[in-house]
Amino acid sequence: KFIFYYNRVIIKNLVNKFLLKFINVINSRINYWFNPLSYNFFYVKDASKNFINKGAASFAESANKINTKQYKGRPQPDPHKKIEIWDPYNNRSKIAEFANGAKGVYFFEVESKNMGYIGSSINLYNRVCSYFMPSILAKADRRVLRYFNKYGFSNVKLTLFILDSNSTLEQVLELEQYYIDNLSPNLNVELVAGGYNGYHKPMSQEARYILRKLRGIPIYIYDSNTKSLIFISDSKEWLYSNIGIHHVSLNNCLIDAHLFLNRFLFTLDLISEFPYESILIPEELVSLIETVRSQYKPNQPKSKNVLAENIVKPELSRTFSSLGKLSRHLKGDKGTIRNYLVGRSKGLYRKQWKFTLIESNS
Repeated sequence: KFIFYYNRVIIKNLVNKFLLKFINVINSRINYWFNPLSYNFFYVKDASKNFINKGAASFAESANKINTKQYKGRPQPDPHKKIEIWDPYNNRSKIAEFANGAKGVYFFEVESKNMGYIGSSINLYNRVCSYFMPSILAKADRRVLRYFNKYGFSNVKLTLFILDSNSTLEQVLELEQYYIDNLSPNLNVELVAGGYNGYHKPMSQEARYILRKLRGIPIYIYDSNTKSLIFISDSKEWLYSNIGIHHVSLNNCLIDAHLFLNRFLFTLDLISEFPYESILIPEELVSLIETVRSQYKPNQPKSKNVLAENIVKPELSRTFSSLGKLSRHLKGDKGTIRNYLVGRSKGLYRKQWKFTLIESNS
């Protein structure tokens, strides 16, 4: 009995050692395959509790994620980051956080319907947000625009593939073609990177001549009323000097896709949704801008005038259209006058002035 019991113990120990070794081998294999994923990606939740895939830890690590066996024989893309944003229409702040001024490829995906669209840009934020513009959606002359115009952006996921900031336009197009080939997006009419949709007319000889003269990065000016390209500027300085746009306003137009004078779109990309061309000479552009500016009415809430009453000398009382004009007229400090205007300071300003806000009639 003792010998039998002793043999059972030995056999049991051997089995336990074998099982432990087997489990360790399996565990090491699992760690080998899955740990890189946990290091390459980390996730951030937005206000709607949606996950935002914030991409690989570096360009090099992101490139290592590509399955070389699956894409054997195909040229590998340049290193890039991958970012996923759910509900992009309502998460534009997240798009701006990652895509503002970035170069790369965007992928709109409707997972519930297995549909998608791929494009590229040297300013991803500007390009992606152009799809949300009512003037572009209303045009709806492309398959992807017709879809978004009809069904909206519900259940849509946006994936951004962001290249290094020093990447060239050729590298951007190569990355776009890579994902077009691998993902086969069915909302793309042409499965060619940088291709137009068949509605875009060939660039005119006049436009080609202007492009040949360009130095640096061109700025394209579109008229949202006529849906056409009207001018190509070779520099920001030319726009500052000739159409009187402030550098802050121009940057807002280029980065955030604001319409200048509620009409003109400035962009660093050719916009295929505005397929027509009506190139103006510089003098015609300046004249058009001046005409539109003279008729422009900012979309601002009704302004309030300031009534300044002089208690000592009533004949000096008058109404001012702004606090700034009042402070300049009295040669006083605007902050001090504002304190009297809103009631933080009691009594009369300089012992003679009483200020009252009144509604403007304009």
